[in-house]
Amino acid sequence: MTQSFDVDSFIRSRKQTRVVSDLLKAQAADYLTTVAALVRPQPLFGEYLQGAPRGSGRETQHHFKEFRTLFDKHAGQRPFNLMNELEVPLNIINSTPELFPLEYDHALPGGGTVRVTSPSRWVVGYASFDLSRFRQVVRDPNRSGSELHRFVVHYLMLFHCFSRAGGLGRLFKGLRFPVGFQQLDDFGDLPFCVISSPVEATLPPDEVIRHSTEIAGNDSFEELISAEAIEGMHDELREQLTQALAEAPPR
Repeated sequence: MTQSFDVDSFIRSRKQTRVVSDLLKAQAADYLTTVAALVRPQPLFGEYLQGAPRGSGRETQHHFKEFRTLFDKHAGQRPFNLMNELEVPLNIINSTPELFPLEYDHALPGGGTVRVTSPSRWVVGYASFDLSRFRQVVRDPNRSGSELHRFVVHYLMLFHCFSRAGGLGRLFKGLRFPVGFQQLDDFGDLPFCVISSPVEATLPPDEVIRHSTEIAGNDSFEELISAEAIEGMHDELREQLTQALAEAPPR
């Protein structure tokens, strides 16, 4: 976007973004609910999870060893600095996946940082383990070590289940909501599962962001979705079919 700051047009863009974002999130959440059974930890970990039925001994042991390695790699590092080890069986309180807003920091020229929310990308977590609460616990110098431990275990468990679900990435890509893994501000090297939409949201010029945050009196901002971004959506299947027809030999 290369627009000067105009209050009316900015408000209109914000409203349009919210409408589109709500529709996209509802669609992504519906897909996530449909495939939730494929990323449940119980079949993978069996008796290593509290209350789960016994699974295939060799396979469940393999998954637990992988998860323990993953936990040891991240839990003791900054910003968590956890010293307590995994207790068996693991207590996974809730394994229902849910979408939370993806946020990141954006530095403004001349000083100042804005916390930006994406309207077209979401972090996958478990219900009852809100990402914003996780961030609060990480930042709190007087935090509860046991609560932080539960958050780290649950988000690593979700990452493990999604990364081991064969074919799930291709399925979501075909649905035009690709799944990826990335690190987020405030959480060190911890890997998070992120679902993106087929519509790209962007930031306006920094001057627009500065004006908006000054008027609102806070340091938060949301990316914007333009009509041009919707019109420019790519349909990978259509492009593949078009290319196939173009390359097909003539009769």
